[in-house]
Amino acid sequence: MKICSVCKVENEAFRTMCVNCYSTFEDGGQPNEPEISEEETRLRVKAEKIKVFTTIDPISIEIKDELGLVFGNSSKQAFWGLSTQANRLSRAYEVALQNLKYDAALMGADAVIGVSFGLNNSTGSGATLITGSSEAVMLLGTAVVTK
Repeated sequence: MKICSVCKVENEAFRTMCVNCYSTFEDGGQPNEPEISEEETRLRVKAEKIKVFTTIDPISIEIKDELGLVFGNSSKQAFWGLSTQANRLSRAYEVALQNLKYDAALMGADAVIGVSFGLNNSTGSGATLITGSSEAVMLLGTAVVTK
């Protein structure tokens, strides 16, 4: 496992990029500060502002156009260093939500509607039996532009 020197999140050893702050690792060492372009910064800021709804027709927004499906996922095993299974699952959900919002921002959306939540449980075999189950958090919704 690697501890990110930028955000202090534990990452799996084979990763080349921090799952939390997207810093890159060089030669298996600590991550370097990522070079973020103006476009990437703009997308991240837009993603933070995207509203997410579980309903397909939220009353607080007026939908102008539907852009298509967006997907966000994360695995709780990426956060194995956190203290409890609940903490790992919560963090995996947060990252899945960030991924969903980022995908929506890439499409030019203002909101995501009809978001559904899924949890994939897998005990696997071999090495995964030693470390426990692998649980993937998955979110799916429709990216929309509002009026």
